[in-house]
Amino acid sequence: MSGRKLWNKEGVKINRRNLFLLLFCLLLAICALLSACGKKGQPTLASYEKPAPPSGLSAIHRGSEILLSWEFPKDKEPALKGFYLMRSSGGDFEKLSFLENDKRSYTDTTFKTGTIYKYKIVAVNLRGIIGKDSNIITLTPGIPPPPPGKVSFKVGRDSLLLSWESAGTGILYNVYKSYEKGVYSLIPLNKQPLAETSFADQLDTKKVVYYTIRSLMGYAWRDEGNASEEIKIDPSEFIPSSPENLKAVATQESVYLTWKEPPEDWVTGYKVYRKIEGEKDFKFIAETPIPSFIDKEAPLTKRNYRVTALGPSREGAPAEIDGVIFIEQR
Repeated sequence: MSGRKLWNKEGVKINRRNLFLLLFCLLLAICALLSACGKKGQPTLASYEKPAPPSGLSAIHRGSEILLSWEFPKDKEPALKGFYLMRSSGGDFEKLSFLENDKRSYTDTTFKTGTIYKYKIVAVNLRGIIGKDSNIITLTPGIPPPPPGKVSFKVGRDSLLLSWESAGTGILYNVYKSYEKGVYSLIPLNKQPLAETSFADQLDTKKVVYYTIRSLMGYAWRDEGNASEEIKIDPSEFIPSSPENLKAVATQESVYLTWKEPPEDWVTGYKVYRKIEGEKDFKFIAETPIPSFIDKEAPLTKRNYRVTALGPSREGAPAEIDGVIFIEQR
């Protein structure tokens, strides 16, 4: 049987033993293919290319920190291992830190004031290939000025006026605003550093707002000092002024009340109270959005009126008028 010959489709004789070897080799090839599943493919030419350089490297000196930030396309992150932040203080650039591929900022606390520093950042891909340098920035951090003192505010008609005490001759200021206590952006409200010790902002009557002020020397990297005390502006605490020039005109059927509006634009309306002669206390009778009201209860007996202005959640001091009564003219 072992020497028996087989024929293939082309009529070529095949030995049974050779056929077994052929099938065995085919089985090994299939196993090799299966075991190769899931393995990484061959490296592409792109994986050996240098990554693009980060851009827009900038620095802010604030107190005991130099805050560095840069830009890099989000869609190119998967090909990156990360970034090398480099620093020089007169000699060659040295690696200051390695940062992961999703980072765009770094805080340097290992510097000395009065020393000239240069910074740059480079990207490194997954194969360890380092890209070209970013822009290079140079700065000499100085001694930051002290924070301004006695920060206060005044609520106006439609604005909020912040004021503070000078921190010294030639000092400039930046104003920062936040809706979260203690958390502030690096971008100040003012477009240019302020030489004066006050700043007017648009009044927000719907949210609690926080402010802080920083002194600075005004260089390109700011040289900002520590933050001033934090000021909290809570609209629920706004109290409007008292209405002025409250007047009453009594007729046989009703009383017409008018008054001058308070100066604040954030007044939401008015409350009207009445106390008829013989009653002990004023009673609330109406709320009106305009500076006038008609009391349709005939003024046959003397009565007093009280009007208050309404803020976002509180009412102000009252205006009053006494002894209102209709007297028929003869």
